[in-house]
Amino acid sequence: MMSGPLRPKLSVPPDQPPKHVIEEYRHRAQQVTCVCGWQGSTAGDGGGPSPWTLHVRQYKVGQR
Repeated sequence: MMSGPLRPKLSVPPDQPPKHVIEEYRHRAQQVTCVCGWQGSTAGDGGGPSPWTLHVRQYKVGQR
C-alpha cells in the first residue's frame, strides 16, 4: 500500500549542480529535509539566518 502519490524524479542537466530544495517540511518542529538528505531547522537563532538558509547559501553557485 502506498502512502501518497509518487513524485517525479528531478533531472538535472550534467553541466549544472543539483539544486537544494525542501523535500519534506515538519511545520511544528520547524524541521526540513533537503532532497540531498540534509536535515535541519528553518528557525533562525537570535535574528540570524537559519541553518536551512545557510545550507542553501553554501551550495548557491554564481551569486555573490
